[in-house]
Amino acid sequence: MVSLETRLKRRLLLGVLLVGIVLGVAVRVQVHRQQGEMLDYQLEQVARALILSDVQSSVMTWDDDPSLHLDVQIWDQQDNRLYRSSGQIELGPNTREGFSAEPSGPQTDAVILRVFTLHSPERTVQVMHSQALRDALSRDAELEVLLPTLLVMLIGAALVATTIRKGLAPIRELDDELSRRDPLSLAPVTLPHAPAELASVIRTLNRLLQQLDTSLQAHKRFIANAAHELRTPITALGLEVNNLAPGQDPAQILATVSRLKLGVQRTQRLLQQMLTLARLEGRTEPDTRVPVDLQALAQESMVGLSALGSHRGIEFSLDASGSPCVQGNPDDLRLLLDNLLLNALKFSPPISTVALGIHQHQGEVILLLRDQGPGIAPALRERIMKPFVRANAAIDGAGLGLAIALEVVQSHGASLTLEDPPEGPGLQVRVRFAV
Repeated sequence: MVSLETRLKRRLLLGVLLVGIVLGVAVRVQVHRQQGEMLDYQLEQVARALILSDVQSSVMTWDDDPSLHLDVQIWDQQDNRLYRSSGQIELGPNTREGFSAEPSGPQTDAVILRVFTLHSPERTVQVMHSQALRDALSRDAELEVLLPTLLVMLIGAALVATTIRKGLAPIRELDDELSRRDPLSLAPVTLPHAPAELASVIRTLNRLLQQLDTSLQAHKRFIANAAHELRTPITALGLEVNNLAPGQDPAQILATVSRLKLGVQRTQRLLQQMLTLARLEGRTEPDTRVPVDLQALAQESMVGLSALGSHRGIEFSLDASGSPCVQGNPDDLRLLLDNLLLNALKFSPPISTVALGIHQHQGEVILLLRDQGPGIAPALRERIMKPFVRANAAIDGAGLGLAIALEVVQSHGASLTLEDPPEGPGLQVRVRFAV
């Protein structure tokens, strides 16, 4: 796997190389053109100076300046050569006026000359450069420009590589910090000099670590509480089994078996609730949501629990209006209603009513459940919805009903609050579903 640093260096250095190539070509073309124009200007100016001045004195002046790198031929009106600066030039007088390219003579190794020809009534002047000389001068000028450009490119490439390495140093620090941790090290990551882009990643990572730590702590508490809650019924079952001694009175045996059966039922219910809560908390993907009629679901739940209520003289009442239909999981919503109604039954006094209202109001479906029990103190209402927390230890139960109800409510994007009823004793549970 190629590292991010290597990718950035490759791409940026490739970009620097491409820019350098384009710049080099542009510099070469520009320098070659300008050098050619300057040399052509030199040829033209020398020719015009010779055509207008005394020939002998002017020629001696040009010949004495070797930096001009030029040759001269001068002809009179009868095509007699008046002057030739080099005996190696065999160029006739009939060259085209202005600039032209001519061989220096008929020989096979003749060089190509860049010639500027100027005619006047008195004479013809030819001023010329060797094309090879012009090319050499252009190459020298190009090198004088390209070498500093190449040096600047190399320095720029080194700066790019250094900047990338230093810029990615915080990522390496983060990698070192995380690689030194063991699976249980969930403390926040701190990088004091992290850039803004990486700081955002670190904040997200720290938030994830905090959520993971909270989840792990919750699971540890759940396991500890589950072990504690299971210890009592299992111990009681063991004692009852020990009471089944041979030769015991049949009536005592029946009583012991009855208590064993009741203990097994309590343990089964506790295990079922713990498994249900674990399933709800461990869910990673949202369930498929379908329209659910809360009124019909509440009626089914009340029918299922009516036998428990009638045994103590407790009745259910249902008041529904509008179209109390929400998008959700029918099984989970039935679980919500069962746990809320069962909690209300547990804490309601004999010969009382548990009232359930379901209404649609301003884009919400509101479920109100009211019992006539002792209620829950406001200071305990937030804590009571955590697993294994009970308001009254004297009443049978594991303290999981409200925790299960809260998990269902939160998975449906709803809210659950515990309130005092408008009048009289008891507790009112309000659940709000967005429609």
